Amino acid sequence: MVSLTKRAPVDAGPSQFSGLLRRMFNEPMLDDPFLRPMLTSAMSWAPAMEVSETNDAITLTAELPGLDEKAIRISIENNVLTIAGEKEQETTDGPPTTAYYMTERFYGAFQRSFTLPRTVDVERVKADFEKGVLTVTLPKLPQAKGKTIEIGAKK
Repeated sequence: MVSLTKRAPVDAGPSQFSGLLRRMFNEPMLDDPFLRPMLTSAMSWAPAMEVSETNDAITLTAELPGLDEKAIRISIENNVLTIAGEKEQETTDGPPTTAYYMTERFYGAFQRSFTLPRTVDVERVKADFEKGVLTVTLPKLPQAKGKTIEIGAKK
């Protein structure tokens, strides 16, 4: 059950603004025992992905903003395609001068694995990376494309 906490109005003058923001963004969500498990599981970063299929191939697309192709690893082993990588947080030299009141950006390592159907030709898989979007094309074997059989009519 979600508990509601009554809060007194706060005069948000310039000196109190940072404290108000910190309390507004941290206390209500992060201190709520009901929401904590959801926030913890949501904070594990995994890129958004799409999987689509045509007669010729299966295409997997992943959004990886802020990464370059050197930070991404793609492997296929035992018919399992794995995409892994790491998004590192930007750092500056010297003491920290920025106080974050809210962040929705995720950093750290990620890994996504997909079991491939036997119809994929793993020898011809290719990957392209452009503008933060990874596209993995998984061509199908010729026999997986199917065959159309014409029906003849008897006279």
